[in-house]
Amino acid sequence: MPGTRKVAVVVPWHGYGARVLAGISRFARQHPQWVLHLVQSDSPVLYDDLKEWQPDGIISSLLDTADPVEIPHYRRPWVCILARPDDRRRPFVTIDEDAVGRMAAEYFAERGLRSFAFIGNREHEFSIQRAEAFEHALNEQGYACDTFLYRTRFYSQTRRERVNIDRRKRKWLEQMEKPAAVFACNDWEAFQFIQFCRQQEYRVPEEFAVLGAGNDEMLCHVCNPPMSSVRIPFERVGYEAAELLDQRLDQRKQEQRGHELPPMGLVSRQSTDVFRVGDAVVAKALDFIREHLTEPIKVEDLLRHVFVSRTLLERKFKTELGRTPLVEIRRQRIVRARQLLADTDESILEIAEKCGFSSDIRLSTVFKEITGQSPSQYRRRVRVT
Repeated sequence: MPGTRKVAVVVPWHGYGARVLAGISRFARQHPQWVLHLVQSDSPVLYDDLKEWQPDGIISSLLDTADPVEIPHYRRPWVCILARPDDRRRPFVTIDEDAVGRMAAEYFAERGLRSFAFIGNREHEFSIQRAEAFEHALNEQGYACDTFLYRTRFYSQTRRERVNIDRRKRKWLEQMEKPAAVFACNDWEAFQFIQFCRQQEYRVPEEFAVLGAGNDEMLCHVCNPPMSSVRIPFERVGYEAAELLDQRLDQRKQEQRGHELPPMGLVSRQSTDVFRVGDAVVAKALDFIREHLTEPIKVEDLLRHVFVSRTLLERKFKTELGRTPLVEIRRQRIVRARQLLADTDESILEIAEKCGFSSDIRLSTVFKEITGQSPSQYRRRVRVT
């Protein structure tokens, strides 16, 4: 076919890889000249396959090899995904891991938890980056983080390695102050950790509130209890990588060679369904806010519910959460609005009504005050169009 563009896509065909592929496929449907060739990232004949097919361009993450000169993507247009290539001239699309770590830290701190931990694998650069960002964000708020990083490849793990890791993990859990907020580097790690807690007869979320990253719907719902997770824009990674490669194949000027995409929000499920607040009045007020978030409630409604003066309620909120009741109402509404903007096609007016705002203009005003961007700008930023 004249003008055909042969593009090799080297990703795993499961988990996050399937979602990256969905983004690339969406771009390919919009550009019929694209012909995709899929190669499993762990294929034993990966390089032979690429050499035989002779693609015009390649989308892949960094590939392990003893002889990088022999890799076809070093001699053809190549866009790296989910990693930063050493060669700064290479275009890439990856995740803003600092933003992922900060989001997790803020989420747990807002729930009143004061003991924090991170679990991950040293074999993965994203795991190290998320651990550092999570710990740094907590340090800024005056909290410490107990980090547990092991080093092993899961699929080649020996029984001896597993026994040793489990022994260290048991000791780690025993020494941790409870209840503790545990952020895992990804959903699979969070799933394993929750299973391990159950085996050791620890309660989730009462003793360990566990948060993953990736929002793998199947894994999150198979988990018992259902698992909370940071939403990572894997589909958008694929789409933007395809856009960058298309620009390279056209030899068009690229405004940006590197794209770092922010997380799309956070889905809260039962594994983090705990709110640690020492003051009974504040706890009662927070329950009221969550239950009536879709209504246009005001601080006066809270006062009628908890039977204390405004001055006392504000002082208690400041002591427990570091913010006023009004700020907490607005914060929870914006969290809900972010989720609806990312997950639905509902209009700004419809979202405003579901988040307790009097109008779409009011939502837009508060949204911009808190996030620095309008609802429409946020929606475009987190979604593939």
